Amino acid sequence: MMKHFLSSLLFSLTLVAAGVATTAQAASPQAGAAVTASAAQQAAMQFELTRLIAQFGDGIAETHSENPARIVYGNFFDDHKNDAVVLFNLEGYGGANHHAEFIAFFTELEQFEVAGKRNRPYLLVAVTKLGERGWRSFDFNSASIKQGTVTLKGKEMASRDAMCCPSLTITRSFSVDEFDRIVESKDGKLKGRITRP
Repeated sequence: MMKHFLSSLLFSLTLVAAGVATTAQAASPQAGAAVTASAAQQAAMQFELTRLIAQFGDGIAETHSENPARIVYGNFFDDHKNDAVVLFNLEGYGGANHHAEFIAFFTELEQFEVAGKRNRPYLLVAVTKLGERGWRSFDFNSASIKQGTVTLKGKEMASRDAMCCPSLTITRSFSVDEFDRIVESKDGKLKGRITRP
């Protein structure tokens, strides 16, 4: 167990050294009830964030410091208190100015060993593109959790907007359905699931 924790901590420190800006928040689906992720859980999720950035990047794109990646904890699956949602972006694909934003849901796992191997603290359930240049962009600091749903505020493109600068104010909510698909809703009505990238 100590080896696993030290490994996760090392990856977390590597992430910080690489200049990836992140914030973490313990959040609750119920107002007034506090949820706190442990240091080990936070280190594990920093490791998962690093893996996501590597998988969705092209080796050139980097995270955008003006809207830093965010990890929000809450109850999304079963009775787990510290499931997690990761919000991150990448910009500069191919050295150009294209950027994209992503959302990923992780479920907290009970720790156990099988044949001398120990499972990770978190399992990726679903991930998808959330926005991109010419479509829409979200403020990760606006993330709030209620009843297993993450709500974000952002801006969407209007017909005369420049590619860089969406102007229509929007609020969207995201959750995971029983088939592990991310669904998006607007004003409490299902808008249709977002397909995985």
